[in-house]
Amino acid sequence: MMKGFRTYGAWLKATCFALILFSTTAYSGPPGMLLSYELTHDMLPTPDNFSVTVYEDGVALVHYPEYMRMAGDYTVELSPSEVQRIRLLLEHPLVQGFNPGQAKSQKQDIDAQSNALFEISDDSWSNFELYSPGAKKSIRWANLSVDAKRYPEIGVFRKLAEIEAELRQLDQHPTAKAVID
Repeated sequence: MMKGFRTYGAWLKATCFALILFSTTAYSGPPGMLLSYELTHDMLPTPDNFSVTVYEDGVALVHYPEYMRMAGDYTVELSPSEVQRIRLLLEHPLVQGFNPGQAKSQKQDIDAQSNALFEISDDSWSNFELYSPGAKKSIRWANLSVDAKRYPEIGVFRKLAEIEAELRQLDQHPTAKAVID
């Protein structure tokens, strides 16, 4: 039964090592995926949302929901330098170290020093899935573009808004092509 392993302990260590390797790769995205992004709105109870998926080979799939001017699906072919720019934004320490509790605390500290009243009735959620070899990082934040403007001293909001802006302008890319069903 334990052919190739001299002791039960060696077999157990090898099994544990294999499980660790499997568990760290099990959470990575589909092969070659770099980023998945979706913008959802509380006031729109529809599963049809703006979304972008970017692959390491430079292919980006963009979906504009039916309520948007550019409604439909598009493919974009990014150059290696454009992919590298997105990769550098995703790998930025502020993005990789994003801690929602810390960001919320920073916002509260800034708000406590201000006398301004501010409220948003319907949230828009920025949902990022960042993929790297063997790992996936999920970031979900409400009203990112608003917070990036209101709290410029919180750098992670600026970085995430920069990524979001890059993705939202892909319909302007010279290689953008509508996908015809």
